[in-house]
Amino acid sequence: MDQEQMNNSIRRFLKQVGIQSHQELEQLLQDAARAGTLGEAPLPVEMTLSVPSLGFSHRIAAKLELGDD
Repeated sequence: MDQEQMNNSIRRFLKQVGIQSHQELEQLLQDAARAGTLGEAPLPVEMTLSVPSLGFSHRIAAKLELGDD
């Protein structure tokens, strides 16, 4: 296993996850705000990373602050 190649691959994957997740969340929140269904802040969110072939799953939970807009 080439450590550098593996790390680069992980970084590319996480960058893709970060960019796509940000875009999806931003659109979701904008749509919910326009529809009046956003609810109150902080907004609970969670993300699950899984590697099914290795039997791995990791859940990350947080709360998003939505600002005063």
